[in-house]
Amino acid sequence: MESVDCLVVGAGFSGAVIAERLARLHQRKVLLIDRREHIGGNAYDYPDALGILAHRYGPHIFHTNSARVWEYLSQFTAWRPYEHKVLAQIDGQLAPLPFNLNTLQCLFPEAQAEALTQKLLNTYGYDSKVPILKLRQQSDPMLLELAQFVYEKVFLGYTTKMWGLTPEQLSPAVTARVPVVVGHDDRYFQDTYQAMPAAGYTALFEQLLDHPAIQVRTGVDFFALRPKL
Repeated sequence: MESVDCLVVGAGFSGAVIAERLARLHQRKVLLIDRREHIGGNAYDYPDALGILAHRYGPHIFHTNSARVWEYLSQFTAWRPYEHKVLAQIDGQLAPLPFNLNTLQCLFPEAQAEALTQKLLNTYGYDSKVPILKLRQQSDPMLLELAQFVYEKVFLGYTTKMWGLTPEQLSPAVTARVPVVVGHDDRYFQDTYQAMPAAGYTALFEQLLDHPAIQVRTGVDFFALRPKL
């Protein structure tokens, strides 16, 4: 093994960025290893049999509010603009998620939707984001009824299917990722920067790690390698 200054374990975003910064900014020789047979971590993608770029570990949609992160990664990829929007079937009706004021209009009679909209606006203010567990603490009967509706129709089945747990059994930070939005922005994410790498995530990682001071070895388990270090 060629002599190196630093060993970085894991070729996902964290490991790849650390390796790139060590090599480019600090002139260190870096060995980057990953026990999987590819770089990119869970963001790894590949062309399937039809030539369609597929995400092996589930879809990864890039979004951030950090101009610094966006500018850094833009050195290694062009971007395809993309804003994720979700329609869920609720009581036979397609409605946008996260649950927002547009969703109210889709699922409730006009007068009831308008009354609930005013209650939400008066209580939380426009564009606020209310975690479902917080909404369920409401003392107002109308808002409490709405909270129970959203809880049962949107959250309970999902968390039970995904984790075998009710929303209350999860960390509040998990359910807060998909709040009730008191506004009309029905994008799944509201971050300033939203896009997909134009050539895919794997191509982004290849560019990120394309430096003469970085060696990349996949299919290498750190614990198997450690006795040789």
